[in-house]
Amino acid sequence: MKITILVLILAVSAEGTCFSGDDHERARRLKESGDILPLEEIIKKSGSEHPGRILEVELEEKENRLIYELEILDKKGVVWKLYFDARTGELLKRKEDK
Repeated sequence: MKITILVLILAVSAEGTCFSGDDHERARRLKESGDILPLEEIIKKSGSEHPGRILEVELEEKENRLIYELEILDKKGVVWKLYFDARTGELLKRKEDK
């Protein structure tokens, strides 16, 4: 199951957030119950792991594990995907999106 929870960057200095109805509610419930970390914490971790502009964030469930997938554009114009455990914030994987 895949939940898209953050979609676009609206301007260089401002990030925009776009949630679809049910996906937003599910993500909110999971955060409020303590099942996942707040997205803000994951975004902060991603900046220290791999600086760049966030293009998209998805919350996915893979093998009974919730994972934040962040798509990041670095200063060289390369797009990267970072995968974080949504419960612990651990960086699980980083790969160039080709």
